[in-house]
Amino acid sequence: MEYFILRQDQSIQNPIIPLKTSEAFDDDFVYSSVFAEVVEKENALYLDYLDKPQRIVSDDLKKLLVKYEDNIDFTAIVFTDVKKGTQRLYWLIDIVKKNCISHETTYTPDGLIKELVISPKKVELDCIFQVDTDKESFTIVNLDVAESMLRRPFLGFQLQRVRLEKQ
Repeated sequence: MEYFILRQDQSIQNPIIPLKTSEAFDDDFVYSSVFAEVVEKENALYLDYLDKPQRIVSDDLKKLLVKYEDNIDFTAIVFTDVKKGTQRLYWLIDIVKKNCISHETTYTPDGLIKELVISPKKVELDCIFQVDTDKESFTIVNLDVAESMLRRPFLGFQLQRVRLEKQ
């Protein structure tokens, strides 16, 4: 099986920007739903995947992800632009964390991952999961999920192939 790191596309110049992220997305608070004010600049784009301040997906991307993985928790979040009077439904996602980083992973001198290598034995059958280190966090999807995302008109994500540990 092949795996990919799912990231927000940083080359998009005009994404929407959620406001008050530290208060609205507090890790210790349990939500049933959240309203978050956003700023829509001129020609702002609503991306289907945001990885900051937390992992947030559009309603369409959520519908795709639940087809592949039933153990993802979602919390509704409504992005509201008060000035324009618009609202859009998004979802905070809580993904299963896997301790699958291989000893073949290489690091930069400051401790960030230079090249992520995962152990396929530790991944089991998960299609979507999260890999955390002390300094970074990665969302990983398998080839089936990646291909499904690429076949649809989703906006604002990038995929980077992950090397698997040699067995």
